[in-house]
Amino acid sequence: MTEHITIPTHAGEPLSGPLISVAPVALPAEGRPAELQLRVTAPMTDRTLPVVVLSHGHGPSQYASSLYGYASLANYLAASGFVVLQPTHPDSLTLGLRSADHPEAPLYWRTRAHDVSRVLDHLGVLVEFVPQVAGRVDVDNVAVVGHSMGGHTAGMVLGARPRDPATGEPVNARDERIKAGVMMAAPGRGGDALTPNAARHYPVLADTDFTTMTAPTLVVAGDQDHARHLNVIGAAWQTDAYHLAPGPKFLLDVHGGEHSLGGISGYDVAETTDESLPRTAMVMRLTAAFLRTQLGLDPQAWTEETTRLARASAHLATVSEKS
Repeated sequence: MTEHITIPTHAGEPLSGPLISVAPVALPAEGRPAELQLRVTAPMTDRTLPVVVLSHGHGPSQYASSLYGYASLANYLAASGFVVLQPTHPDSLTLGLRSADHPEAPLYWRTRAHDVSRVLDHLGVLVEFVPQVAGRVDVDNVAVVGHSMGGHTAGMVLGARPRDPATGEPVNARDERIKAGVMMAAPGRGGDALTPNAARHYPVLADTDFTTMTAPTLVVAGDQDHARHLNVIGAAWQTDAYHLAPGPKFLLDVHGGEHSLGGISGYDVAETTDESLPRTAMVMRLTAAFLRTQLGLDPQAWTEETTRLARASAHLATVSEKS
């Protein structure tokens, strides 16, 4: 049987229309090392659209780490009933700032979290600036999704507190406007879990407190995502946000999944090492279902999708939950 992705226009409803995607949209960003640009993607036909801010990773591909990446995920989420906002963070290769003389380079971890909040600060103006979504956006119903370093960013705005290497103080970037989130292939705990090279080059990963991350969160982790250049624990490192944070938390343990979770960072992205359409389709379905339930679009979406996974596709992933 051929596996494929069925793109809904609105989950649970028949296909009823195309998506719109507008980019680049620039927001005011005083003091930021580069202009804040983002992409807006939404269904043309749905009515009240909750907001998903999608934070890209720090990967090596030229455009995947920018508003031009993660198109498959952005399109799927938009087709599932959300307006998706994709900011380009300062660590994007498209901006050439990774080697800049800046205290946050190369990761720009604090600015990344501020980017998410800055997008929400300007949400009212933004949706009016893009007439295709004006009047259809639920600005009070917001979630965040992030992959890899974007998962770290999502964790911060959901309540996780990394320790600032410069001051030694924990950084609280929690944005209370964000009701729920999804962390995909995100960094885990620091301390003796890090390799010496990671501790030296990415000191912000050395100490993150997940006990303050109380918002409902889905952690997506590949059981073959060993990230040996960053940690000595193995693939379980990417599940720390689930195990170390208080509930409600949900874990999607992706069988055979490596860091790209089958290709989540975009269409035919070169850095994908485990390309698998069934795997990527499953991750997108579960992500959309989780957000649709958490943001009130469909209270049964998560239960229905996890039941379907257990019955028909258990070889792809296992779901765990804690309250």
